[in-house]
Order: sequence, then structure tokens, then C-alpha cells
Amino acid sequence: MLADVPERREERELDQVQRPPTPLIVWLVTGSIVAAFIAYSLASAPQRFLADYSFALIPQRFHADSEYHFQNWWEALGPIFGHAYLHLGWFHLGINAVFLAGASRLPALRLGTLRYLGVLLASVLMDALVFLALNWNSGESAVGASGAVCGMITAFFFSLRPTWREALEDRQIRGQLGVLFLINVVLFGVLSETGVFPIAWEGHLGGFIGGGVAYALLQRRPLQPA
Repeated sequence: MLADVPERREERELDQVQRPPTPLIVWLVTGSIVAAFIAYSLASAPQRFLADYSFALIPQRFHADSEYHFQNWWEALGPIFGHAYLHLGWFHLGINAVFLAGASRLPALRLGTLRYLGVLLASVLMDALVFLALNWNSGESAVGASGAVCGMITAFFFSLRPTWREALEDRQIRGQLGVLFLINVVLFGVLSETGVFPIAWEGHLGGFIGGGVAYALLQRRPLQPA
């Protein structure tokens, strides 16, 4: 047996102490999105059509003059929050699930379960509102958890420092967050508007905003020196 095995074991144990496990809520949220897509894939064609009609973001359905508008106000909550559970395929789902789980770990550790869920829901909500506002009365639809992912990306970078203000004051953090914003909003927006790669960049924009604002409001106060 190698002589350095005990030292390596100590290093692994120390790393486990310094790096707490991913909170269960992150796995539950990510797993629920995957489970929803599996159920959707196994459903019949009429059932999938009903799910798309009930939960996809279709701006036209929010317009009072549209023949497709909701009959009751509470029906609008389905697509506003449920669109994050619909995906166009395994690749679409895989990208969102991987990045959602990866970006959620640190914010969930910093915030705790309830505050983390608050940031996540705010990201999805703002994702929907911005998409609807910029595509008012359009027949196009949007699905996917990309807005939630973008919100968690903002929350992740805010979590790198004791407070979100300190995070924004850090040039390196601002630069990295800015690059991801440019890619997910500006670049994807140009590609979408030119027809090269259709993607709901408006939802990305809303997610970045919603996640950042919610994190700033829900962040726990750092301990102050006595």
C-alpha cells in the first residue's frame, strides 16, 4: 500500500468538510423538470397537445380580445410558471437541467430552501412577463427552463461574495456575469431576430433580472463584527 494513502484520505475528508453537499431541494427541482418531460414524452398526442396549450407561453392567450384568451384569471398561472416544465427535446432538457443544477447549488446553500425557491419562482415569473410584454398578442410560444437557469446564474455570481453589492463591486465577477448576459441575451437575441437560431431571448432577459432582484431582496444579512 502506498505511504501517502492516509494523507490523501485526509485531504478528501477535508474537502468534504469544506464543500457541503448539494441541497436536496436542488435535486428535487431538477428531477421534477426531468420527470415532467418523461411523462410528456410517454403521453399520447392529444395529451401532449393539451399540455402544450395549457402550459406553453402563448402571448395571444393573454389578450382579452383573442378568441383563445383564458376564461378565468387563474388559468394564466399555468403557462406563467408551467412553461418551465415543457421542453422541445432531450437536448433542450439536458442543457437546462445540467446548468440549473450547477448554478443552483451555491445560491441554495446561501439562501436556504424557501429563499432559494423564492428566487427560482421570481426568475420564472419575470421570464414569462418579459416574454409576454415584448411579444404581446403574438401567436408564437415559448417553453423551457432557460429563464430559471439565467436567474440562477445571476444568483450564483451574487453568492460568490457575502453580499450581492460586494459581488457587483468585484470586477472579475462583473466581467464573467456580463459575458454570460451578452451570450444569452444579446447574441441569442440577434441570432433569433435574424432567423438563424430561434430562441426566446426575452425570457433569458427576464430571468437574469428576476433572479438578481429576488436574490438581492431575499439574501440573508451577513454577520456583523461585534
